[in-house]
Amino acid sequence: MIRLLLSHQWKEATRSSVWQKNLAVNLVLGFFMLILLLYVVVLSVFMDKIIEAVWPGKDPVAVVNGALLYYFLIDLAFRFFMQELPVLGIQPYLHLPVGKGKLVHFVLWKSITSLFNFLPLLLFIPFALKVLPSVYGMGGAWMWVLGLFLLTLVNNFLTLYFKRLLAEKPLASIGFLLAVVALATVDYLNYISLGAASGAFFSALGENLVWVLVPLALLAGVYLMNYNFLIAHTYPEEMRIRKQSKVGDSAEIGFLQRFGELGTLISLELKLILRHKRPKSTTMMSVFFLAYGFIFYTNKIYTDGFAMLLFPGIFMTGFMMLSYGQFVPGWQSAHFDALLTKRLSPYTFYLAKFWLFVPACTFAYLITLLYGFMPGIGGKIILINTACFLYNIGINTFVVLYLSTYNKKRIDLSKSASFNWQGVGASQFIMMLPALVLPILIYLPFGLMDKPWWGIAAVGVLGFLGFLFHKQLLGVVVKRFQQEKYAIAAGFRQA
Repeated sequence: MIRLLLSHQWKEATRSSVWQKNLAVNLVLGFFMLILLLYVVVLSVFMDKIIEAVWPGKDPVAVVNGALLYYFLIDLAFRFFMQELPVLGIQPYLHLPVGKGKLVHFVLWKSITSLFNFLPLLLFIPFALKVLPSVYGMGGAWMWVLGLFLLTLVNNFLTLYFKRLLAEKPLASIGFLLAVVALATVDYLNYISLGAASGAFFSALGENLVWVLVPLALLAGVYLMNYNFLIAHTYPEEMRIRKQSKVGDSAEIGFLQRFGELGTLISLELKLILRHKRPKSTTMMSVFFLAYGFIFYTNKIYTDGFAMLLFPGIFMTGFMMLSYGQFVPGWQSAHFDALLTKRLSPYTFYLAKFWLFVPACTFAYLITLLYGFMPGIGGKIILINTACFLYNIGINTFVVLYLSTYNKKRIDLSKSASFNWQGVGASQFIMMLPALVLPILIYLPFGLMDKPWWGIAAVGVLGFLGFLFHKQLLGVVVKRFQQEKYAIAAGFRQA
């Protein structure tokens, strides 16, 4: 059965109308990927020498063991945004005497072929064979590698489960991501030590075969979670099967309907984000960038001043608005002509975007308040981030929406989120400059007069005033859109 399914998958790929077109591109990408993998192998071979040069006097094995748990957390984060779900069109098999369990097992086994699962082997096997036999013996070295591979597969199936769960229960997936961020936070605050736990576990993994049962049990658990989920959802969207729906049936977000046309537009925008890979990936990336403060707030060069702290404040509280808003209205490029024919007010269209961004910025701001627990600078961070939050919802939102009217590049939502540069142009890079630089320029005169808190207050007050007069500012955006809407539509029609 597996051989038959693999044969069908190969025929489906080679008989596709875009096979010849993608073949040349994939060959070129494969060549560069091969070079990258060779660099990874070389890095592994010389990893012990690099560690000895960077941390003189430290045992390379102890350093690697202590860092592996952090590696798997980072790997899990990258997988969530970069790894695609394995799919199989099961509809042609449903009338045949083929058990659904076999089809589900095939989909899950197919995910093991992902490059993410073999990258750790290339990164650590040369190091293990070179260094570990003298520490754990040859058998212990291979047990160490086996444990790493099993944990890699645990990450693989955890990613698949929560990405599938995201469509039905987004709060559960968001909660999982926040739990990972919270784990990193409590480790940074020295309440727990992930490095010590990592060192102890992976050292024991090489010394005693019994410890391999831990990642093996975890793997069996997450595999069963995925299996049960797919069995219970035989016709999910990720398997490319369209659900049958009753006439007039629609999955509306109830509480938004009380806001009339505005609520309907916000509901449609949320469904667009949840149902398509690229906007979903762009939005979820903002959760991980909430940890961006650890780069700035742990360095006294930045925390002693004020101007540099405005950057992480603006970036963290407004990342979703900045990253998602720069492609407005490109997200609707596939049906933009249809929108122009509707009795839809451009003001209401952009007002829906505004009220989508404000809660997103508010959520991010509330999370950044956790940095207030950092000793010595917590109060300073809270006040600066409050000013940055007000500036984002009162000024930057309109800066992004206004500059988005220069965006005339089409976005195909059916394309993958990984390495997808469709719709990206010079306007996206130019847009970031005023959004990040303007608040610093507002603060600068006060900083030069040695009145830093006045500068922070000026940023916050300006943002608050912008929020109060959002109708007037939105009118400027709509006027610009009215001038450019036909040029935007013409740009979206181009392939």
